[in-house]
Amino acid sequence: MRMRSNGIPIAKTAGTRYGRDKDDARREGWARRDSIMTATIRDIAKAAGVSVATVSKVLNNYSTVSRATREKVLALVSEMQFRPNEAARSLVGRRSMTLGILLTTGLSNPFFVHLLGGIDEALKERGYDLIYLAQLSAHPEYNFVQHCRSRNVEGVLAFGFQLGELDADKLVDSGIPTLFIDLNLTGKRAGYVSSDNKEAVRGTIRYLRELGHRRIACIAGLPGSYVGDRRLSGYREEMAAAGLPLREDYIVTGDFTEETGYRAMRELLALGERPTAVVCGSDKAAIGAMRAAREAGVAVPAELSVVGFDDIDEARVVHPPLTTVRQDMPALGRRAIELLDRLITEPDSPPPAVIAPTELIVRGTTGPAPG
Repeated sequence: MRMRSNGIPIAKTAGTRYGRDKDDARREGWARRDSIMTATIRDIAKAAGVSVATVSKVLNNYSTVSRATREKVLALVSEMQFRPNEAARSLVGRRSMTLGILLTTGLSNPFFVHLLGGIDEALKERGYDLIYLAQLSAHPEYNFVQHCRSRNVEGVLAFGFQLGELDADKLVDSGIPTLFIDLNLTGKRAGYVSSDNKEAVRGTIRYLRELGHRRIACIAGLPGSYVGDRRLSGYREEMAAAGLPLREDYIVTGDFTEETGYRAMRELLALGERPTAVVCGSDKAAIGAMRAAREAGVAVPAELSVVGFDDIDEARVVHPPLTTVRQDMPALGRRAIELLDRLITEPDSPPPAVIAPTELIVRGTTGPAPG
């Protein structure tokens, strides 16, 4: 009788003399012995009838493996209770299965909170972990790219960067696979995904025009931000295309927050000829604008129509409920991970430049122009 090194006899497993399938016997053997013996990647490959390299590709989410082979290998991984050594996978496969996320906005940003839901779903599907890369730019010896490399991330999600920002350009030039959210930067291994911000605002102006509005103001987003500039550009272009008066005193810049929306609306309401409608760069700004109108005794929507952007949860519960441009934020998050995964696993693929459609959600803050 064969003995283990600890002196315990090795029990014979049922073989084929009782007519059972060899693969079934082998799998059952692994299931019974999971506390004593661990299946290896070679065991999985042998049971699946494929190479060790193919099993490794399946475990590392390479897209070059057929669906049938992937499903067969993953089923065996589950049945034989295979547990890959993460450190070994990182060293041998040169993959950490870890992504980093860089934010220049706060973690409480409502857009990011919804975005994260879709990101989380896609991470689970592909087996990635995600770490938050804190920016230490105030430190005199801080090197943005080295910081990303030191965390051994395979790719980076970047959110909240502005046009022309040095760190964003350095990241593109570094060769680290990078997917920007709401910033149209591309490079050999960098791309972006964003909503169609310009067309969304143009569609909003057309809708307000159909309601009879001509004096339409804009509470714009942060100057220099990609989304803020695109939305303001859409406002300017559609006002001109519709032959509507484009008054500079009807354009007030903010930073997407409720407080700047409030201050901007107070400024607009102080004009001799008030606007009858206002397009805001975010839902938060629109909620601030509604508060300013309420304090001034201006009825929404009877005297002033208000439109937001994003469709955050608050848009449904404010009174009256906010008409807004809906971005499918969870879908954007899922798409971002899909595109970043492609940049990592298919390094010769074209850099992605994806513009996602939006939808105007009409609720209670818009109505016909007064008088």
